[in-house]
Amino acid sequence: MKKFLFLLAILISPFAFSAQLEISNSKVRANIPGSDNTAGYMVAANFTKDDISIIGVESDIAEFTELHSHTMKGDRMIMRHVKKVDIDAGETAYFAPNKYHIMFINLKSRAKHGESAKVTFHYNDGTSQTVAFDIIDPKEISG
Repeated sequence: MKKFLFLLAILISPFAFSAQLEISNSKVRANIPGSDNTAGYMVAANFTKDDISIIGVESDIAEFTELHSHTMKGDRMIMRHVKKVDIDAGETAYFAPNKYHIMFINLKSRAKHGESAKVTFHYNDGTSQTVAFDIIDPKEISG
């Protein structure tokens, strides 16, 4: 009977075991006075058997939160908003300076060292995941 109930629970709750990323080393750069924007970094590991796409992101510290990429075009560094970041099964994506990163635009208040931010990731399977990001001194961010 217990096996039947367990199997039934799995069948009627398809999102109970949804794929999510393991987010680590999550940091937001404290912004300097006069700046309304800042960036966030992390390591996003996909230990599942399914490919996962981050299709949206939001936070409690900014009016707008976006996924961005950094590329070099000749001697110019170009930052662009991207609609999604794909992380294949078994792969890890590194969000760091001059790579993928999260942009926090129009901060609601100054992001100060020692505080934290809640960042919610939205995935292609319809699920979401909220992660705490430490706000740290920009000098402590390495790329």
